[in-house]
Amino acid sequence: MFKKAAVFAVTCGALLVGCSADPQAENEEIISNLLEAGFPADDILIADDAVYVGRDAHVTLEASREMLQATSESPEQYRTTNLVGTGVTKICVNSTAAFDSYTFLSQGLDLAIANYNERGLRITFARGPATGCTANITAQTTTGTGGSAGFPSGGLPYGIINIGTGLNSYSADVNEHVITHELGHAVGFRHSDYYNRSISCGSGGDEGDAGVGAIHIPGTPTTAVVGGSIMNSCFRSTETGEWTSSDNTALDYLYGGTIPSCSSINFTSYRGQNGTQIRCSCPATSSGTVWGTDLYTDDSNACAAAVHAGAIPSTGGTVVAVIQPGQSSYTGTTRNGITTLSYSAWDGSFSFQLPPAQSCSSVSFTSYRGQNGTQIRCNCPATSSGVVWGTDLYTDDSNACAAAVHAGAIPSTGGNVTVTIQPGQSSYTGTTRNGITTLSYSAWGGSFSVSP
Repeated sequence: MFKKAAVFAVTCGALLVGCSADPQAENEEIISNLLEAGFPADDILIADDAVYVGRDAHVTLEASREMLQATSESPEQYRTTNLVGTGVTKICVNSTAAFDSYTFLSQGLDLAIANYNERGLRITFARGPATGCTANITAQTTTGTGGSAGFPSGGLPYGIINIGTGLNSYSADVNEHVITHELGHAVGFRHSDYYNRSISCGSGGDEGDAGVGAIHIPGTPTTAVVGGSIMNSCFRSTETGEWTSSDNTALDYLYGGTIPSCSSINFTSYRGQNGTQIRCSCPATSSGTVWGTDLYTDDSNACAAAVHAGAIPSTGGTVVAVIQPGQSSYTGTTRNGITTLSYSAWDGSFSFQLPPAQSCSSVSFTSYRGQNGTQIRCNCPATSSGVVWGTDLYTDDSNACAAAVHAGAIPSTGGNVTVTIQPGQSSYTGTTRNGITTLSYSAWGGSFSVSP
């Protein structure tokens, strides 16, 4: 993967058979096998005596030979990428000392590993050194601002990802994006825009298909768009590093596993593994013993805590719990129909990844009347006006974003807020705060308060 408009330096440009930069017989066989498998000659490149297709996917001799072998897999699999076998359950990514010396490369690797683990796949990743590895990948540095990897072979992921040190001048999110992308190649993904690299790169053509090069994954789009997938050929400086919905579909189709029940997980056994993400499922939940707010003691009922946090509704769902350090104290509150308890010091905690905030303007807060304590997380654009009645407690037909600015929960430039449903009041007093003037009103049937 390379930054848009960046140049991939090779010794002989687009490789044709017999290019003088490839004197080794092994590479000649790889090239011959790729051509026979259906890759066009102008998609095959050589750099540092290694053969690549699609500009960043390294092909070994063994992998090229496997491309010519008959397969028992369904035609709905990635034919040329030789998927990772079921015998691989834990892939350890071992970074070199040189790699670790680059702050954003190192942070990006941690974030990329978390990307895969949060999906609850049959394969998990761990940053080495670690125990229980059934396969290993080395993360090492290379020059430039891109990366490269290769396809799986023999049921194992490709063993190396090369990440350009120039990426250290980009954000951790961009590094996360590129490393997630290269790990994607290592476990068997082709570029989502393989048929037209100009979609994400601004130039370039078809990497080659011929019915075997890049088989479509059911449920995913057949056309690529800029920003539509982590597996686009080129990246932008604005990448967030997060999976898109089609990426998630592809991952779940190829490597999806059974998501464990949260009740089957002993969260206390993860103490000290701060930042570890655990994806698990919850049934409908309306009660359970929980200590804390947002950060919960690690012996709390995880599903009740997830409802309290707003990670799932009371009807249940899938959550991502994040292991956190122990706290000196925990505060109990009532949210979303769950009342949690306060506690003193405890040795371990967990929190939850929350779903993206919806637009506050799309929520009818009056429909929540009577559900006092229920919290709705939503997002506000820049707001400098809006009709609002009350101060601190607002009528539930008020403009929530203007109320949030008035309350000091967000600046006028906008942001995410938590709206808490409250009982109706006998009267509401208007005031002027933070550039917003609210109105007074008499009795009203429902209210809300707002907080960051």
